[in-house]
Amino acid sequence: MSVSPLHMPEAPCQADWAPLDQGHVLPLNIRRLQWHSQRLNNQRTVWLCETGRPEAPNRPLVLLLDGQFWAEQMPVAAPLQSLTDRQKLPPAIYVMIDTIDRQHRSHELPCNEDFWLAVQQELLPLISRQTGWQHNAARTLVAGESFGGLAAVYATLTWPDVFGNAISLSGSFWWPQRGGTRGVLTRELDEGHFSSHPRKIYLEAGRREPVVWQAGDELFRALQRRNIEATLTQIEGGHDALCWRGGLLSGLQALLGPGESSPFPESDE
Repeated sequence: MSVSPLHMPEAPCQADWAPLDQGHVLPLNIRRLQWHSQRLNNQRTVWLCETGRPEAPNRPLVLLLDGQFWAEQMPVAAPLQSLTDRQKLPPAIYVMIDTIDRQHRSHELPCNEDFWLAVQQELLPLISRQTGWQHNAARTLVAGESFGGLAAVYATLTWPDVFGNAISLSGSFWWPQRGGTRGVLTRELDEGHFSSHPRKIYLEAGRREPVVWQAGDELFRALQRRNIEATLTQIEGGHDALCWRGGLLSGLQALLGPGESSPFPESDE
């Protein structure tokens, strides 16, 4: 996706993306792995980025859906390293999961149990072998945009003991009825399908995507009714990669950064 940013005086700061906007991509150590999934009967590239020292204790694990976008089209590794160097984010392990193609994306991301069971049974052990990562749900986060935002929240609602945090950017919470504003996750929340296990969910959507915003607001209210920790931010934007890149960094800092920068209350966990 080719985008050309125009930053107006009152736009949210995206200083960590400035080098990329100016054509400078820092050479960082990103590993490409191949995930051969027996459960899904397919294979895909997974990009692995580690910020900070490998021996840093209790490193968070962040799963980024639409991984090819964050690895290559909007390369996020340098902004993540910049925030880590400035102690805005802790040293962490970032795993960017390729979607293979549009057909697989449309099948695997919208509330697909098999996909997430494959992640748990196959991908997480692979990452553990490669990095020494040790599971801690409170330090495990899933992030995505559009269908990926829907998938991130679905994973955290369904397996909070595995994925304790989610970032949803322009999440497709209208699904499965395009154009609707009360999708399946919202209905299932109100029907009591999900446990009250602790988790944190960061939602962001734009004023210029009214259906997405309204569906996200419906979901947010359902989360509140179930006393699930969530925050919802409305931005001046639409279904836009330049908005998502800012939202991703904001969400990561809210969920993983120093306590004073988080919109969530302190936890006793």
